Amino acid sequence: MTARKLVLGSASGLLISTALAAGAPALAQQDPAQAYSSARAQYESQLSDYNQKQQAYERQRSEYNAKLNAYQSALNAPPPAPPPDTVVIVDDPDPDVVVIDRDRDTAVIVDEPAPPVVLADRGPDVVIVDRDDFAQRLIMREIPSRLVRVEDIPNANYDLFNAVVVDASGIPVGHFRRIEAQSDGDVVAVVTLNNSRRTISMATEHVRLDAAKGIVIADMTARQIDTIPSGFPYG
Repeated sequence: MTARKLVLGSASGLLISTALAAGAPALAQQDPAQAYSSARAQYESQLSDYNQKQQAYERQRSEYNAKLNAYQSALNAPPPAPPPDTVVIVDDPDPDVVVIDRDRDTAVIVDEPAPPVVLADRGPDVVIVDRDDFAQRLIMREIPSRLVRVEDIPNANYDLFNAVVVDASGIPVGHFRRIEAQSDGDVVAVVTLNNSRRTISMATEHVRLDAAKGIVIADMTARQIDTIPSGFPYG
C-alpha cells in the first residue's frame, strides 16, 4: 500500500493539520482534499474574526485619543470674549450707583453681591450675574446659562437628593446625596458614583446646579472624579 503524506510548511498549515488531527474520527471517511478545505475554512473564519476585533480596538483607541486631545485643547483655550455691544463693569470694586442707558442695544452686566445699586431701567437689557469662572472649566459642547451654587439652594439636601451628577464633559458619573460641613469648616457635596458604587465628597466650589435641567455638574473629568478617595473632600 502506498503511504500518502501531506506536508504543510506554514503556520496556517500547522493549524489545519491540528484541526485534521483533532477531527480525525469525523474526517476518517472524508477525502483528504475535503478535510483540508474544511480545516482551511475554519482557520480563515477565525482569522477574519480576529481582524475585526483588532480593527474595533484601533477605532476605539483613536476615538479616545481624539477626545483626550480635545479636552487638553479646551483647558489651554483662552476665555471667550464678551458678546458684541456688551459692557462688563468690573474695574470699580465698590460702585455706589450704576445708571443704565435706555438704549436697548446695550447690555450692562454688574457683579453681585455689591453695595446698594440704583438702576434707571431694570428691563431685559440688565443682566445681574455673580462673576464666576466655573463655566470656563467645563468642556461640554453647550455650557448651561444658569449655574447655581448648590450651597445657595434652600433645602438642597431634600430638593437635590438623587439628582444626576455629570462630569465637566457632561457624562453621568453618579448621584447627589447631600451637603455637609466638615470639622474644619469646609462645605462639601456628597456623591455616590455609578461604576464603583463608592461615596465620595468634594468641595462645593467644584460643583454647580444646572437650574434648567436639574442636574449637578462637576468641573472635573470622570477619571479625576474616580480617583477621589471614599469619604474625603477634594480641592
